[in-house]
Amino acid sequence: MSVTIHDIAKLTGLNASTVSRALRRDPRISEPTVLRVNRAAEELGYVMNFAARNLAAGKTGLVTLIMSSPESRHQHLPAAAMNETLAANGYTLMILLHNGTRRSLSDCVAKLEQKICDAAVIIPPSEELFDSELTARLNCLHMPLCFVDRWLEAVNRPAVTTDAERSIRGLMECVLREEADGALLYQSAHNTVGRSRFLWASRLLSERNIPWTDNPGAVRSFVRRRKIRTLAVFADSPWIPSGLPGLLAGIPEIKRCIGAMFDPWDNYPPDFYDRIFLCLQDFPAIGRTCAELILKMLQGKQAEKRILEIPPTEIVEIRGRNRC
Repeated sequence: MSVTIHDIAKLTGLNASTVSRALRRDPRISEPTVLRVNRAAEELGYVMNFAARNLAAGKTGLVTLIMSSPESRHQHLPAAAMNETLAANGYTLMILLHNGTRRSLSDCVAKLEQKICDAAVIIPPSEELFDSELTARLNCLHMPLCFVDRWLEAVNRPAVTTDAERSIRGLMECVLREEADGALLYQSAHNTVGRSRFLWASRLLSERNIPWTDNPGAVRSFVRRRKIRTLAVFADSPWIPSGLPGLLAGIPEIKRCIGAMFDPWDNYPPDFYDRIFLCLQDFPAIGRTCAELILKMLQGKQAEKRILEIPPTEIVEIRGRNRC
């Protein structure tokens, strides 16, 4: 005969409702009582019937993560941290993959509308996939919802991301030590993170009277007109812009090229960089913070801020392969 919460109640001297709440880690139950109940449950060999618990509570016990690639570092690291935090609190993380098309993304949102889970997290792809109809559907979802890394301005839900200001300030200090006297800004305009980084880079460069351009096609005339000797390239990835060597070819004024980038990579850096300063983002902390936010929202609490910013871990220097 299987062990029930009534058996645990008898062993602990508590009533069954208290035992039930303790097993669900209800915040109304003190931590000593939760530990006492868990020890008794383990001693008796109690196995929770999640299907029955969820049916009784009207909950699924699932949190859905919508993402595009389990192989991408900025997706699988926060996903792993989310899974660990949610599992410790009795929830299962379920992953839905889309293939980068609006149709597949719409299919994922349709599953949320069917209430297959209690809450959802989205790592958004390009904003171009989110038309007015799809954003309206996200705004109408009756469940806790949080974005990771990027967010959508048109969807009034919280997001957890890297602190753009602190990241750009750190990168700026590095390129200034290298005596950069001009900059090319190559952050993506297709997502909120890229626009936020661009805003801080342009602001800080202007404060220091360092000329900059965000037009790669005009970089040759910009360098010559401004007499740039050391060009800093601010970009979201070391491989962007890929056409920079061709753009800078035949400009003898450029003596050094310094990268100010995000996202680690495993291969050699592009040859035309003398060195790259790489801002390492704390993706596990982003994932944990997102999971903690979802858990609070599941308890009926609201996010204190629309955008929760996580400091980067560090800025590392990587020397160019051929030019140092």
